Amino acid sequence: MAYDPARDPLYGMAASLSSPTRHLRLVEPSDTVDLDPYAKALWVFVPTGMANAVVRLTPVGAADDSFIDVQALPGLQPLPPCQARRVWLTGTTAGLAVYALSDR
Repeated sequence: MAYDPARDPLYGMAASLSSPTRHLRLVEPSDTVDLDPYAKALWVFVPTGMANAVVRLTPVGAADDSFIDVQALPGLQPLPPCQARRVWLTGTTAGLAVYALSDR
């Protein structure tokens, strides 16, 4: 069934950082490719029993070669509120599921 704007109570409303996301996708970490589009937020799933999980990301306003390592606990959780343009392969713990939220 195709998308029906008549059934969408948020259709036509302006998107904001606090509004529900319009799109959700699984991220494939990369050391060379930015997210397209950039994410308004990231969520991560860390499998039970995995300790010291890290997501390495570059915020939208940061320099190309800069990043921050964000620690993550087991389970599904949002990362700190930050628009992200890259999730790095190097430095991100293998076996995580990282999700990008965006409005387009």
